[in-house]
Amino acid sequence: MIKAKPITLALSGGGARCAAHAGVLSVLDDVRIPVEAIAGVSGGGLVGVLYALGYSPIAIRDYFADTQLIEVWEFDPTRRAMFGTEKIRARTRQMVGEKTFADLKVPVTLIATDLSSGREVHLNSGSLLEAILATTAIPAVIAPQTINGMLLVDGGVVNPLPVNVARTMGKRVVAVELGAHNNSPDQYTQLFEARGPMQVATEIAKRLQVAGIMESAHQAGVITSQRFIEMLIALHPPDVLIRPEVGQMGLFAFDLSDEAYKQGETATRAQLTLLETLARPTLKSQIDSMWKRVTTRPRRL
Repeated sequence: MIKAKPITLALSGGGARCAAHAGVLSVLDDVRIPVEAIAGVSGGGLVGVLYALGYSPIAIRDYFADTQLIEVWEFDPTRRAMFGTEKIRARTRQMVGEKTFADLKVPVTLIATDLSSGREVHLNSGSLLEAILATTAIPAVIAPQTINGMLLVDGGVVNPLPVNVARTMGKRVVAVELGAHNNSPDQYTQLFEARGPMQVATEIAKRLQVAGIMESAHQAGVITSQRFIEMLIALHPPDVLIRPEVGQMGLFAFDLSDEAYKQGETATRAQLTLLETLARPTLKSQIDSMWKRVTTRPRRL
């Protein structure tokens, strides 16, 4: 069997949709295409770290599926966001403990945004827990994190699909983008999980006609984000682009994690020909390599 060349992944954010990244990783594992490095933003960064720590794609999927919004919500004492971070910190610590980037099996770079300067920040050393909390701090939703004197939030603000960062980490870049590019304004997006107390809250919001306001705000954000992403793809095209159809899944629809995972698998299998071409050496390249070894081998006298 021809040994596959390793690829580097660029993983977008997407909240609960990021379970789709685990589906992508599952297929890559199945076809034995190794991952040599990962650049991730927000939830994509979290998935990248968990995978690089040795968690299986199934375990990562289950982590998302087992998350319940009501269990991690708390009042933000700094009043900078809707969510405080102590419960999120505790849940994340269950997976990463006190490990650092030095403990990862493959290099990972997480993307964050410095609120003070607007600068893109690359996190690839120190505490994994702190870096994850920074890259997943959705502005106004989850409180920002302070690292090395910088007030950091979600890297998706400045670089929602870090192909350019991944390109500095490896030659063959596969990007996974989880935006709502397959969505249309008249299609309903499930913003929150439809189980437990959140299901009741969603029903109340619909009856009070608040849900429509949230849908409009969400759709406006989707349009802005997608235009930005398309510009980034044109500027920094990946070798292979995978786009799971997760547009109807909102940032907090954790009960749809299994569906997101399956969509990740489906989208990756649809790109297997391109992935194989990227990762498997051609017959010509193998012959050229063998010939080079023969002609450069020292001759015995």
